[in-house]
Amino acid sequence: MQRKLLAARLDLADKISELALRKGTLYDYINDILEQTIKIESMGLSLKEISDEMSIFKGAKDVGFILVPEVLVNGLTKKAYEKDDKSLSKLFFENGQWYGKYYGDITLFTGIMKKYLWSASEIDVKKSGKNRILTFLGPSFSMEYSQLLCSFFEGAMDSLGYESKSKDVAKGIIRIHFQPKEG
Repeated sequence: MQRKLLAARLDLADKISELALRKGTLYDYINDILEQTIKIESMGLSLKEISDEMSIFKGAKDVGFILVPEVLVNGLTKKAYEKDDKSLSKLFFENGQWYGKYYGDITLFTGIMKKYLWSASEIDVKKSGKNRILTFLGPSFSMEYSQLLCSFFEGAMDSLGYESKSKDVAKGIIRIHFQPKEG
């Protein structure tokens, strides 16, 4: 089989050589990298896109997210919400507090939620003086799930130092005005 010499930065070539030693030969490792790159590009994606997507999946897995079809979440939420909306709202609020504390920053939290809540068309937190306005649009989200997500967002913002001043929730639409907590 013919071979071709490929040029690379020395630091990258050294790191690839080090990785290859743990997995077999450098020749086999480089060929695998090239084959996978060709496969990814033929799907219309780039290595950066794949890397970014995998970091989203890994981050979601690390904080306890699981993949569940949306129709199941909406159905289960509706049934559970009809039985006990108060304790379910409390559970979502407390879970939101955990995620708010975990990410520790409104911009980071919002960015992560944009990635994790795939079918949402908008998740945004805008400044209005010292206050914040959270807007969420998820057209496929049921009314019950929207109510619970509202509690989740309120919990996250609570742990980030804000309390809900007013809110408007409809099927797939959440708008919450937050103000800094006093004291």
